[in-house]
Amino acid sequence: MKRWFCGFSSAIDNSLATLPKPLNGEMLWQGANPFWVCGNWGKQQIITIAEGPVRLAIVGTCLAPYETLVELFQNAIRNHDYSRLMRLPGSYNLIVQEEADTYVFVDAAGLKSVFYAKYDSFIVYSSLGVALQQLTKAEVDLVYLATSLTWVPTPSLPERRSPFCNVQAIPPGHYLQISSGKPMCKQYWHEPQKYKSLSEAAEQLREQLLTAVEGRVRLYGNVTSDMSGGFDSTSLALIAAKSLEKRGQKLHTITIKPDSNTASEDVKCAQHAASLYPNIVPVMIENYELPGDYSNLESIPLIDTPTPTILSLGIISYELEIIRSKGSLLHMNGEGGDAVLSAAHTYLVDLLRNAQIGKLFQHIYGRSRLERSSPIPLIKSVIKLSLTSYRQGLLQQVKNLMAGQLPSQLLTNLPCTIESIGWDPAPDVVSWCTKNLVDLVEAELQSWVTVAAPFADSPGQHQSISVIQLNGFHNKTLQQIADINDVNIEFPYLDSLVIDACLSARVEERTTPFKFKPLLSTALQHDLPKSVFTRTTKGEYTANDFVGLRQNLATINELFQTSLLADRGLIDIREFRAAIEQFNMGIVNNGFSAFTQTMATELWLRSVMETSNSFWEYTTLANRPPDGKLQTIF
Repeated sequence: MKRWFCGFSSAIDNSLATLPKPLNGEMLWQGANPFWVCGNWGKQQIITIAEGPVRLAIVGTCLAPYETLVELFQNAIRNHDYSRLMRLPGSYNLIVQEEADTYVFVDAAGLKSVFYAKYDSFIVYSSLGVALQQLTKAEVDLVYLATSLTWVPTPSLPERRSPFCNVQAIPPGHYLQISSGKPMCKQYWHEPQKYKSLSEAAEQLREQLLTAVEGRVRLYGNVTSDMSGGFDSTSLALIAAKSLEKRGQKLHTITIKPDSNTASEDVKCAQHAASLYPNIVPVMIENYELPGDYSNLESIPLIDTPTPTILSLGIISYELEIIRSKGSLLHMNGEGGDAVLSAAHTYLVDLLRNAQIGKLFQHIYGRSRLERSSPIPLIKSVIKLSLTSYRQGLLQQVKNLMAGQLPSQLLTNLPCTIESIGWDPAPDVVSWCTKNLVDLVEAELQSWVTVAAPFADSPGQHQSISVIQLNGFHNKTLQQIADINDVNIEFPYLDSLVIDACLSARVEERTTPFKFKPLLSTALQHDLPKSVFTRTTKGEYTANDFVGLRQNLATINELFQTSLLADRGLIDIREFRAAIEQFNMGIVNNGFSAFTQTMATELWLRSVMETSNSFWEYTTLANRPPDGKLQTIF
């Protein structure tokens, strides 16, 4: 990994000489609780301030003026509350070291994730989970893998599992306080407590989105942007183009031209948007140039967590090479727009609970017309969930697993939108899941029942926050792959202040069957050409998955002759190989998400087992094997 950080905190004044040293690390402060940044960070990405014995580091992209940071830091020390420093534009981690206590903050989306573990008399924390796995020689956590394979989202817990035993993840919107050598996670970010009108929320979004994009242009200078043709990435690109035009600079945009007819509208919109500003230099990548999905599977990089993003490694690597060739210091990606600007159908439950019956039936009727389905199943699901508490929802999932009532979408003909009406999606138990896997998931859900809490009181807002955090989790994978390829990618829609602006609008106003992304179009109606707002659809790229699967079938079959997941009793490899053949023939039945997650988890696990990457100086790691490879124990 090209850029990461780590620190140690202890109640005992240990000598620095006894501590492990990260490779290519620059120590920002010494003492009993040292902190390092490792790799080739840009000068814009590290800010340090000291006030007496208290030291602060901001790692990432913070767009606030330095003078503002100093003033806020001084106020934070007086009030002994550093959370206000996370309410600034940008995307970053905040680390504060007092004389005795350490504070480590994670953003609201969880894109800037941090892990921590016990190491001798220290608590060690790092932006890189695999670095802590290597340092502590942690085993891979089979419970984490089981819940990940069945797409069980992590609820709001004070401590979260990571893929490695005894390595914890700080939840999004939380900070880790290490006091007297003891770690404790505390929440600092909360959803907006009062809703604003659509116009007020749109004005707030406009302010934050312009700040997020224009601030990055000023900070980095040479920026590039995706411009898929969708509303989200196009908006970012055009804001950046306007800002760069004032500086006499060009903006290179990246667009993939797929063969699919359903996605051709994206290309037309991207071409039109590129013609609106003379300083936009569009890079149109023909589909035949790309390696395709499921290529480069033999060279999956070592990253923190398994997500299906790695199955597009060939395509991602090709795009990153182009971005790097443009001398880009920062590439902006529109991912996260759907998560913050839209919401799942669960928001209909909020309308029922708030006795907005007229609006409820208007939206149900509108949704049914858009999806060409009967409104009756949707009405029944909304009523049922309105009578179900969060705890009852978890209990019902446990009961279903205990009774063998597999809730997989493979086993139902209900529309996917109906299946998603719930506090959280049900575990996706598919044909290749073993009984051992189901038992692990059941036990984990049972343990959550008494301690987990929803992100919000209403199911719709809860699921909106859950989707935003899931989006941050997946985009972290893309960010790490880009980092390995020496490209700096950021996602302005997942900045905490942009998230706040979007969540301040009522769910039924930012998500409606009668207008496409009304919050964004209202926010930017006076900033972008009107022709940009004519798009009312999204491109569909599912066909590319199946084309890529067929093109790389021989390699996939060879890779899955054996399976580490099967060796650990989590999947039946014969059933999974049968699923490969079924999906190759186009027999889908809605189980493709579980299929891609299983494939990604298997390949990720192999990269963890086989890596020769080292994050620490050899002389500081006790009992390191002579061949330099990691010892991963199961």
